[in-house]
Amino acid sequence: MKPSLSCLASLLLLAPALPAAAVPPPPADDVRVVRVIDGNTVVVTPYGDPFNVRLSCSLAPALARGPLGEAAQAALAQLLPPGTWVTLASREKAVDGVEQAEILAAGTSQPVNLTLVEQGLALWDHRPGSLCDRQRYSQAERAARRRRLGLWGPAPAAPGMRP
Repeated sequence: MKPSLSCLASLLLLAPALPAAAVPPPPADDVRVVRVIDGNTVVVTPYGDPFNVRLSCSLAPALARGPLGEAAQAALAQLLPPGTWVTLASREKAVDGVEQAEILAAGTSQPVNLTLVEQGLALWDHRPGSLCDRQRYSQAERAARRRRLGLWGPAPAAPGMRP
């Protein structure tokens, strides 16, 4: 049975009212970096209100600790410039309510948390109950110690300062 001309005309008139093929939103764990606060914390947004995410598995020196804290912040900012899409893996809420996660930049397979430990700019967080790969993080910290990187070597100059 052939559709009538009036039936086809009705469909064409309704077509603009039908929703276009929508672009699916990114998975719930994919967010965009807004800014880096310090070597431990990043502000991200999924498409709405920004929220803080603390890096799990690693502990970078606080900014108040001087050049090492500033070096950790600079390294994290280089790894995660504003606008970078990232995946939050191994997510959990800290006791203080802040989201914690391993953070993987789009197209990468290694968390930036682990990269900071490899560079000697963060310690491996040994706390029990962690969802992180203990073997990878402990090996990364031992390698940074052996190579006397970051925390294990001479203090680096703060970004923008001469050594």
